[in-house]
Amino acid sequence: GRFLWMGIGSACDYYNKMYGEFVRVWINGEETLIISKSSSMFHIMKHSHYISRFGSKLGLQRVGMYENGIIFNNNPDTWKAVRPFFMKALTGPGLVRMAAVCAESIIKHLDNLEEVTYSSGNMDVLTLMRCIMLDTTNTLYLGMPLDEIAIVRKIQGYFDAWQTLIIKPNIFFKISWLYKKYEKPVKDLKDAINNLVEEKRHKVCTAEKLEDCMDFAT
Repeated sequence: GRFLWMGIGSACDYYNKMYGEFVRVWINGEETLIISKSSSMFHIMKHSHYISRFGSKLGLQRVGMYENGIIFNNNPDTWKAVRPFFMKALTGPGLVRMAAVCAESIIKHLDNLEEVTYSSGNMDVLTLMRCIMLDTTNTLYLGMPLDEIAIVRKIQGYFDAWQTLIIKPNIFFKISWLYKKYEKPVKDLKDAINNLVEEKRHKVCTAEKLEDCMDFAT
């Protein structure tokens, strides 16, 4: 919510003052450094090894990201066509509502931490964050009932495939049995999202009053 409300630059400055420019955390038991110092980020992002991680055309194609969306999109024409929709959602009344929805979702999920807590007492923070993000996105864009944990698991499977395929050399994709196993989690998430969109489309088409289901997607 703070990043949406303050903007990335101001939010980074805020967290830099609170926690420092380099923060060490553990994600899935692995030590992870979160770097928010602008000069350090510039040094990393201009490095050829970092750039190559996002440059696999074949990898992006396999997960449906090549020239699609607003992040992994090196097609300027498509990017310019899509970007205004994201800008609309992040400015004016849309921004105010988004911040409120984020806050409500965080409170709701913090009140139900037992859903993401193991019997050992450890909490699955990544799943918690993904549930909050999914709930917020669904509230703002679709507003459809869904099985949150089931969708989050599909998202996890998708990103496991993404982080594997995006760094593979082109020769990897010449051997079908190496990459075929990653196609199922990608398809599973795509099918789940398509089903939600179809349900939304049906709801809009059959609504007596369009105002009853108006949102950003509509």
